[in-house]
Amino acid sequence: MNLDKLLKEKNIRSTKIRKLVLNVLINSDVPLCVEEIYTLLKKEHKNVDLSTIYRTINLLEQKNIILKNTDINAIAFYQMNKDHHKHILRCMKCNKKIVIDDCPLDVLEEDLSKSTGFKILNHNLEFTGICPDCIKKNENNN
Repeated sequence: MNLDKLLKEKNIRSTKIRKLVLNVLINSDVPLCVEEIYTLLKKEHKNVDLSTIYRTINLLEQKNIILKNTDINAIAFYQMNKDHHKHILRCMKCNKKIVIDDCPLDVLEEDLSKSTGFKILNHNLEFTGICPDCIKKNENNN
């Protein structure tokens, strides 16, 4: 993906940090929160600033380059705005995330759009629970 071209199409100046953030999101299998993006970038770029990451994420979201999903704890997770978005299963104990391959809401979204006349632009879906590893640990502790 040509990031300079993508940013130019959205009338955004191409900067090193914007391209770094986009690369992290492009290469992630799961949606990431700002702190996760910051941690990944900080490993190779020591001078990365958390507030700059927040400003970058806000701009990319405003320009519809990335999508934002908020979990039940009000934590925002971001992913690239592609034809195929991702939903996750998240463990409430260890925070492990598992990607749901197919969107279970596509048919519902289409039906809602037809019945209401709404042009649905986005939706959020997150399942929370306890992963098999945490269940096993809990059973072993009892």
